[in-house]
Amino acid sequence: MLAETWTLLDVERCGQPAALAGDWTDLVSRALVPAGLNAPQFLCPLFTHLKSAELAVVRSDGQMVMALPVSRRRAPPALLANWVTPLSVSGLPHLDRNLGQAALDAFLRREAAPVMLTGIPADGPFWDALQAAAPRLTILDRWERAAVKPTGTFEDWFESNIDRKRRKEYRRLRTRLSEQGKLECRSLKPGEDVEPWSSALLDLEARGWKGARGTALKSTASLATAFAEICRGLHDAGKLRFWSLVLDGRPIASLFAVVEGSSAWLGKIAHDETFAKFSPGVLLILDVTEAFFAEGNITSVDSCAIPNHPMIDHLWRDRLAMADVLVAAANVGQRRFQLTAAAELLRRRTRSQARDLYYALTRRHRS
Repeated sequence: MLAETWTLLDVERCGQPAALAGDWTDLVSRALVPAGLNAPQFLCPLFTHLKSAELAVVRSDGQMVMALPVSRRRAPPALLANWVTPLSVSGLPHLDRNLGQAALDAFLRREAAPVMLTGIPADGPFWDALQAAAPRLTILDRWERAAVKPTGTFEDWFESNIDRKRRKEYRRLRTRLSEQGKLECRSLKPGEDVEPWSSALLDLEARGWKGARGTALKSTASLATAFAEICRGLHDAGKLRFWSLVLDGRPIASLFAVVEGSSAWLGKIAHDETFAKFSPGVLLILDVTEAFFAEGNITSVDSCAIPNHPMIDHLWRDRLAMADVLVAAANVGQRRFQLTAAAELLRRRTRSQARDLYYALTRRHRS
């Protein structure tokens, strides 16, 4: 049945996906699983300002049934990969809930090179559909990252998930910070202008160590412009959440999140490093956690953090299984696929060793 279905599907690439935003938004409403970090409101500004990728689209009778941002990597090993930027890193596509496996099958039959998907859930409906559609699949990396799955009350969660010593310390830090001035946590309201919020986060990040290293979003004009447009689009669609920890009217920590259905993903966080001894980022995360509990319909929040993150792992105890995978396109032979997988694993291992050495010698933070 599936072999017959994929032949009825059309596969295409689009370099200007803003023209497809309507169809893409319709697909989001009937997606197999939410893929908020690849929402059209998130990606279209990046396509416009960075211009280094295409949107892989599969259609059935003209209706979009798959959307995934991709870019072709020429450096060894050559392959097709989901598009990775400083703001978007997810290889999870939007797939039609009824034709997801068929769409993946059609996409893989069209490709002439192995396909790499990074940062995808390693279990659940999408994982099952991918395994069923892929002729061959190799797991390049597998890990867990912190998440929170709000149930019950925030107060109960705070007492049961954080040990007594840490709870006491966080309360002490908040008290000491409050002694510096009027401390409050503010959140972006529907209909409110989002520009001051996005600008404040960019400014905070630029004034910190990322700004000094040139890795802050504001260090690249196209990224800063895209970020402002992303925030406007997500806010207009009701998918943006934004919080700031404010001291005497001045933001000292800022964080945003993307919401799609009952799922959410944390975005960039930045804080004023002159207040580092009060851990404003930690205090803001606790306020944000309470806000997600208060929403009532959020069932899972992905931290989007690196594995073993020194801060969020001690706060959020739930875990999401994640993976980077290499998938064989139908036109890729077994030998070529095995060589590509081996080359990619070697590239990753060499890069990881070089990165670890760099951080050990410079004693710098990981970005």
